[in-house]
Amino acid sequence: MNKWLAIPVIAVLVVGLIVGGYFLSRQAAKLGEAESEIVALEGDVSALEVNVTTLAGDITALAGNVSTLETELAESAATAATLAADLGTANSTVSNLRSDLSTQQMINLSLSSGLKMVKDPRHFSSLTELTDWLHDDDTDTRYASDTMAEKACILQVSALRDGYLLPAFIFEDGDGRNLAAIEDELWGVRPDDDDTYFITYIEPLPSRPLPLD
Repeated sequence: MNKWLAIPVIAVLVVGLIVGGYFLSRQAAKLGEAESEIVALEGDVSALEVNVTTLAGDITALAGNVSTLETELAESAATAATLAADLGTANSTVSNLRSDLSTQQMINLSLSSGLKMVKDPRHFSSLTELTDWLHDDDTDTRYASDTMAEKACILQVSALRDGYLLPAFIFEDGDGRNLAAIEDELWGVRPDDDDTYFITYIEPLPSRPLPLD
């Protein structure tokens, strides 16, 4: 080969080698950078995997908390239902107690009124009042098997409970009658059949022998 021709060829080869070496070094540098980035990404992936595991644990824990809360909510609902039922029972009991109290107050009022009549009895104001009362009284039928003396005493108590004076009179032979002072007349009553009969005239007596006032 011609000497002068070889020199340019060699120069070209040298330049080619220099350029190739430069490009190879650049590629090697880029490859190193890529490997560094891959290593960093692998670290990020590992960190993300740890985070995912942690989040999975948190989700599991939250699911357990939700289940616990649902159980507690169900228990609270059951407790609320029980309390509502207890409240309904209590209200019903209070209502019954109020009703019983009202009934008892009415009974007390009635007893008070009845006690006042017993404490302050009066004579019958007329024969009609006497016969009407005897018609409503059941001593003659309810105690039909008792003796006349016993019926006379029972009739006396019955009249007294209604605020009237109808004293019993017992004969020596055990017979019994009741006496009614009506204005200026004295009347007799047979306790076995409520028959009334005139006895005699008397001095008029106070309507209430011993008034409370």
